Parts: sequence; C-alpha cells; structure tokens
Amino acid sequence: MNRKAPVRAVLFDFGGTLYAYDSLLPGDRESLTLLAELAGAKADVETVHRAYRVALRRTFRCHLTRSFFLHRDMFREAAIGMLHELGCPADPEHLDRYREMQWRLHRRDFRLREGARETLAELRRRGLRLGVVSNIDRDQLAHLGTLAELDRHFDWLLSSEEAGSCKPDSRIFAEALRRAGCEPHEALFVGDSLPQDIAGANRVGLRSVLIWHREDRPPPTDGDRPRHVIRRIPDLLDLLG
Repeated sequence: MNRKAPVRAVLFDFGGTLYAYDSLLPGDRESLTLLAELAGAKADVETVHRAYRVALRRTFRCHLTRSFFLHRDMFREAAIGMLHELGCPADPEHLDRYREMQWRLHRRDFRLREGARETLAELRRRGLRLGVVSNIDRDQLAHLGTLAELDRHFDWLLSSEEAGSCKPDSRIFAEALRRAGCEPHEALFVGDSLPQDIAGANRVGLRSVLIWHREDRPPPTDGDRPRHVIRRIPDLLDLLG
C-alpha cells in the first residue's frame, strides 16, 4: 500500500462480496418452483431451473449495456422469460407471490461470509469510513441490509436505484466518493465482479480489490485487472497493514 496516500475509506460491493449468492440459492429455487406450479407448468424441478438460467442470461445481456436499470424489472423479466420457456402464461398475481416467497426465504437463508463481521468491526476500530455500493434496488438493499445488520458496520449504503446509476457506470462511484468524503486514491473498492466492480473502480481511480473465492482456477489475467487480489474478507486487514 502506498504510504504517501493513506487509505481513509473502504467501499464494498454487496452481493457476491459480503455474502455468497449460493447462500440464497435454496430459497430462490423453491420460489421459482412455486411460480412454475402456479402457472401450471408440467416440468420437473431441474427443467424449471434450467429454463430460468436461460432466461436470466438472456435478460442480463440485454441490461448489461445500460448505465442504469431497476433490478426488480430485470429479474421480473427473467421470471416471465422462464415461464415462456416452459410454455406458460405470466400472471402478475403469480409473479407477486413468487417475489414475496423469495424475500421470505431470504430471511431464512441469508448469512454474511465468514469473517466479514469481525473484519468490518476492526476496520471501524481503525477509524476508516465504510460504505456499501450495490447494484440492487433501494428496497432490496434495505431488506438484505437489515438481515445482515449492515447499519451496525457501515456509515452508509448506496443502491444503484438511489444513485440512478449501475456499476460500472462512473456516476455511482462518484456518489460513493462524495459520501466517503475522500479522493479516489484514498479509498479501496472491494468487489467480486471484474466487468462491473473492478472495471468501474479502475475507471475513476479507486484502488480496486478483487475478492476471488474460486479454488478451481486463478483470477483471469485479461481485461480489467485489479490493483489487489484477496481470497477472504479478513485478508483486507493484512492488505491495509
């Protein structure tokens, strides 16, 4: 770490970084199965989830080029696409019941990554400003943030909906730096996505930190490259020294 520019703030992506998407997968699968059943789909569970993955990839590619979109719209569009893949109509009431069940099961399954709470507590003890910069809507960030008790650890939470900008668009990072009250070179940005977190952070001059959880292969070396790579959230403490 460059001692001429001490770190004053650490900014975090949320999903995939502070918690694993896999932790919410059981509830997501249950709620998608419910949606398919409500729509009258004659398909087994694996067929339902395969149809959703196809629809989500297609929908995500369409939204990725936009500087801002609401994630509730993207995921609803993906659910409708799944039903179309299964040859079923999309009833708005069924879609609402699916979302309600999904959020209820998130309360059951949500957990932060190992060592996250202790690391955040230590970063606060060191006097660093802490913020969350997430590509999810305001209501979902509030919902999951409550489950994670983020208010205990962070000075502020910034959703893409509140910023009117989705990573890697520069506006959401600019708003994060304004809230942190520091210059880009005085802040770390920790995220798990190279095209969204790392590319966006690099573009505005933040010190990018890729958290790489995969054990089967190393991080890619092509495209946008992070300033630092860590394997676990507690590794931040060693990085800061």
